[in-house]
Amino acid sequence: MLKNLKKLAIAVSAFALAAAALAAAPEKPELKIAVGSSILGYAPAPLTSTLGFFKKEGLDVTLENFQAGGSKALQALIGGSVDMVVGSYDHTIQMQAKGKEIVGVFLLNEVPGIVFNVRSDLADKIKSPKDLKGMRIGITTPGSSTDMIARYYVTRAGLSERDVKFIGVGSGAPGMVAFEAKNVDVLLAYDPVVTQLSRKKLAVQLFDARTVEGSKAAFGGAYPFACVYVTRAFLDKNPETVQRMANAFLRTVRWIDANTPSKIVETLPGNFKIGDPGLNEEIWASSKAMFSKTGVFPEDAVKTPLSVLSQYDPAVAAAKVDLKKTYTNRFAEAAAQQVK
Repeated sequence: MLKNLKKLAIAVSAFALAAAALAAAPEKPELKIAVGSSILGYAPAPLTSTLGFFKKEGLDVTLENFQAGGSKALQALIGGSVDMVVGSYDHTIQMQAKGKEIVGVFLLNEVPGIVFNVRSDLADKIKSPKDLKGMRIGITTPGSSTDMIARYYVTRAGLSERDVKFIGVGSGAPGMVAFEAKNVDVLLAYDPVVTQLSRKKLAVQLFDARTVEGSKAAFGGAYPFACVYVTRAFLDKNPETVQRMANAFLRTVRWIDANTPSKIVETLPGNFKIGDPGLNEEIWASSKAMFSKTGVFPEDAVKTPLSVLSQYDPAVAAAKVDLKKTYTNRFAEAAAQQVK
């Protein structure tokens, strides 16, 4: 009798485990994730794929790179051609001001990693943001995070947007080409462009937000930037899929923290590398500290993007933005328990 009861208990336990596994299956295992561009801050996306962490979580992920900038990736999400975006947290705030609920579900960068580069031949003329009057400012695309930050930085210095000219030059190599050709006077850019320009002695920096200190100098505080975001409708319909994605990205940010720049460069796919290995290692050594180790959005830090956007975006300034609806730590916190 006792033996039969033990067998029954084992069978029930096995059934319960099988049922739990079935219940926890991702609702949408095949995913399309838009990546705002090939900037360093978005590198966890291709790394997660290359390291096999998406597959480990039962996800079949296609990454679609939007080299034109993050605003195009956002449009793809709103249009329904992709399921998730690796892009700027700023977009979740801006979209709420427009009545659309976009939710950050995993934080990748604790600071923007953006640098305001001034052409070296203009270094004597542009020593502070007030000196930008009459200058041509290179951004990736209108509506992108570089556009938002550039406009904020100009207005914070007491200039109007009419005092400068904003020019979309694309991200990565196209932006650097425009800068080197002197088609713009200053350029907001991320690594790998920043380190390349510094190596060539082509630029000096008005601010460097690859560190918390630099972010505080530019924006008054830490500034959550790259994240994974989804529509509220997708999140509500596919919570286990989002959880699996968070698990995969947590494995990646932990992996980044645990490995050397050399190992990271060795693992990255080709489109996220440029030039010789030494250059790529230098880039990662300069920027590795900007990556989150937990995926959690700090409650105080999310106030910084709202403050920045409110100062130049009339729609955000007029809206009653509820920051708690622009992100959730539910999945990152659960991932910390599930990923050992």
